[in-house]
Amino acid sequence: MTENTKLALSGLRVLDFTWVYAGPFATRQLADLGAEVIKIEPRVTGALERRFYRVTNRNGVLQSSYAMSLNRGKKSVSIDLRNKKGFSIISDLIKKSDIIISNMAPGAMKSLGFGYDDVKEINPKIIYCSISCFGQTGSYANEPGFDIIAQAASSWCGQVDPPAVAPVAIGDANAGIHAVAAILAALYYREKTNKGQEIDLSMTDCLFHLNENTGPAYLFSDREIECTPGASHGGRWATAYSPYALIKGRDGLIAIAALSDLLWGKLVATMGKGYEWLLTDPRTKELVTRMMSESATFVHETLEEWVSKFESVRDVEKLLRDAGVPSMRVKKFDEAVDAPYIREREMIVKIKQPFIGEVETYGSPFKMSETPGRATGHAPLIGENTVDVLSNLLGISQEEIDKLLEENVLYMEEAVTRLDEEKKRLRIK
Repeated sequence: MTENTKLALSGLRVLDFTWVYAGPFATRQLADLGAEVIKIEPRVTGALERRFYRVTNRNGVLQSSYAMSLNRGKKSVSIDLRNKKGFSIISDLIKKSDIIISNMAPGAMKSLGFGYDDVKEINPKIIYCSISCFGQTGSYANEPGFDIIAQAASSWCGQVDPPAVAPVAIGDANAGIHAVAAILAALYYREKTNKGQEIDLSMTDCLFHLNENTGPAYLFSDREIECTPGASHGGRWATAYSPYALIKGRDGLIAIAALSDLLWGKLVATMGKGYEWLLTDPRTKELVTRMMSESATFVHETLEEWVSKFESVRDVEKLLRDAGVPSMRVKKFDEAVDAPYIREREMIVKIKQPFIGEVETYGSPFKMSETPGRATGHAPLIGENTVDVLSNLLGISQEEIDKLLEENVLYMEEAVTRLDEEKKRLRIK
């Protein structure tokens, strides 16, 4: 994939008032698709994620792996939003932007004078997306919340026994993906009607409607069935589906999923002599019975007995994959990162990060025939693009920019003054 590849969202401008994960995750997707993302950061400190693990000092410059992963390909403007001159600059940028996205607490943007009603007066065509734990309306709107709060509130944690939190920030990431979908839908609507609109996304909403099994059954039964969490056995048997679990072997775990009669037949045949009865046992012969919670534990315990007969789960994986049964050894990140299904689809790529050098980062999952997504550049230093954005986009002179810097309206970290030389050294365009 070359840097000359066309990008689907080229020409769109995003004002990014986001921090930590949900918002930056959404705007990274937009940047990967070609949008110009201008990240508005607090003076001096920058966005909070710049202090998240892992922070490294290279060549006298503090940079975070967390922030670099989320903000690559974006521009940074560091500004005091509460200053009248800073407010005026942001207002002018709003006039020239297509999208605003924020995951500040409800009411925070309004307190700055940049709530949706304020912004649409400046630019009626703006698409304005807010992400928060419980949304902008309702009795919980002002409740503080992070990813784990949304997981607990949506019943995501309570789907297994004992309850468990997801190993990744699923509430943040899921809301970020929903934000991108909603923004693209709003862009399509604007294309037809010339109207902008407000998008109000709740992390809890987005997680709640992902409840796949018990939720629809509970509602379909007129709320009569018991919402019993799956017997998780330490998080391995997380649903009533069966066979659909992490099965323990002598040297690790293997995921096995055979949710059809065809796959079930292949699985039982692969298990071999002594397990033929699984095809006729009343608890397991019918798909509808195997999908009942009371059958799941029985099926998974039987599978664990079979898998434990092998010296290694690698042997089980090969046997099942050769038979066409979906299975995969459980991998930690350092093993998955070099797996062929990651490497061959360019999900790990290299970028040149100023003052660090060449580093690996995630590739884009947007594999498209005409406009595939890609990592479009390095992660900016704090205020790296302040001069560029204000001079080229707003026509502000260098003299006035220097004055705004002196007045503490704007900010650029010291390393920005050494950036041109560093880019030449690393051959960054």
